[in-house]
Amino acid sequence: MLRLVKRFLRHPATIIGEVLAVTGIGAFGAILPQAGTAPTMEVERLRTHGALISTLVDALALDHVFTSPAFLLALGMATVSLAIVVVEQARRLRAQWQLVPTEAHFRTAPFRREFTRPASTGAQAITHIRTRGRLALAGSPLFHIGLLCVVLAGALQALFGVQAMVDLYEGEVLPPTVEAWGAQWPGPLGEPFRLESPLRLVSVEITRYGSGDLRTLRLGLAEVTENGDQMRELGINQELSVARGRLYADNQHGPAALVEWSLPAGPPQRTAALLEKKEAAAFGAYSPGPGPLRARIRVPMPANGSRPGLAEVRILDGSATLAEGPLRPGESLPLPGGGTFKLHGLPYWARLHGNHDPAIGLAYLGFALALTGAALTYGVTRVDELVSVTPEGDQERVVVALRPHRFAPLFQERFERLVRDHGGEV
Repeated sequence: MLRLVKRFLRHPATIIGEVLAVTGIGAFGAILPQAGTAPTMEVERLRTHGALISTLVDALALDHVFTSPAFLLALGMATVSLAIVVVEQARRLRAQWQLVPTEAHFRTAPFRREFTRPASTGAQAITHIRTRGRLALAGSPLFHIGLLCVVLAGALQALFGVQAMVDLYEGEVLPPTVEAWGAQWPGPLGEPFRLESPLRLVSVEITRYGSGDLRTLRLGLAEVTENGDQMRELGINQELSVARGRLYADNQHGPAALVEWSLPAGPPQRTAALLEKKEAAAFGAYSPGPGPLRARIRVPMPANGSRPGLAEVRILDGSATLAEGPLRPGESLPLPGGGTFKLHGLPYWARLHGNHDPAIGLAYLGFALALTGAALTYGVTRVDELVSVTPEGDQERVVVALRPHRFAPLFQERFERLVRDHGGEV
């Protein structure tokens, strides 16, 4: 039974099927928005294309394909198949490395020349065999070991890795708890992500192109410790190492409206509305208030790229407008029947991602080994050389042979030089 399973996993058709499965599922993960990496609204939009699409998303885990059972099964089979191939190639490498060519090995060499020359003083029979470029033998095994490491790293990340996400506004502190994160997507065997110490978002620095598109975004972070705040910086396409993984930022950002609802019937209610880009030069969102009340907040962005200092507010009760007007930080809007709606500030907010990948080092090692193996395979060629001298009276019969294991036409000049070095004519 074990031999049959091994033969099945080693069969070329099985390996091709595994590669197609991993590639196909990975393509879905690249095309479709994935939980933990894409904006939440884009992920939720997958379920708005009808009941059939929503059922397929849930059944096939299309919003988190890299931790889905199908992807894990494909990776598991590919890992076992590669492991079998690596073991076989390691055995073959050991046998070929220890193999010493004989004269019979050169009888069918693509480059072979026999000629005679005058015998030298004290001539005796000499057979000299040399192998160059032996490292080429290790190319294919190293390449497949690298692939095995990459596939194994992918399986470990899918099982034990975790993605987390949280939106913070300037001045807000992220506690070192699991619950502090807005959303988490751990693997089946992974533990939820959390920090070792509190983290405060100090600043969000943004520059834009003339068209208004985002150019750079840099976050100033302060790790709150017993010895004081440790300042760190983080930008897009950068990562920040922490005790339990790494942090990185994406391009999700905008102004946050810090508001306070004060009504005669209850205590003040403070909320932070994170505004999203709704127009080319404006951010907006709805802020829920007490009961049926809500506020529609629109913040136009200054054309000179400076921070916004004004919010356009409309207080709604259902679809009815109760009050509206522009507000600057510190100003209030009176509400009918008593009470106020106050704007405390317009700090920036940004999205922070947490990631724990227990196999990232293994993945980098795999890529390095695969590249090294490819370089040895295509950049180094094993070449066996034979020079045999046999005395025949006052003459010597010389046999010169060259056997490249790849790219034989490239060694024509080298063979001719070898023949000339031993007294032959080209």
